[in-house]
Amino acid sequence: MTSSLPQTAEAASQVVLVVEDEALIRMSLAIALEDSGFTVIEANGADAALREFAQRQDITIVITDVRMPGSMDGIGLCNWLRDHEPAVPFIICSGRETLTDLQGFHPSVFRVAAKPYSPDAIVDHVRQMLGQPDV
Repeated sequence: MTSSLPQTAEAASQVVLVVEDEALIRMSLAIALEDSGFTVIEANGADAALREFAQRQDITIVITDVRMPGSMDGIGLCNWLRDHEPAVPFIICSGRETLTDLQGFHPSVFRVAAKPYSPDAIVDHVRQMLGQPDV
């Protein structure tokens, strides 16, 4: 995919795991991130995300939905991250929940994004969390 947006070396070295069961939402977010120069891995649920973590050690940040089918939802995935990959920050996206279940997380490690969101807003969150300049 060719993009007319500027890409930075910092973005290209960052691997973003997008965890979303709605294919169109997942793909539009992946495209926005790729257009901004990030490497993107897509997972259609927490179970698939855990398989990615088992196979890769280069995941830099996770973006996850709350409500997903499978053995755990987005809150469960965030709890797993806290326990197994505490250095990996995450953005959790929710359309309904107030997310009071996210106890024990340091604010520098996560952000909450309300649905519906624009993919560009999520890209901005990713850049901010990774300490990258706006482009």
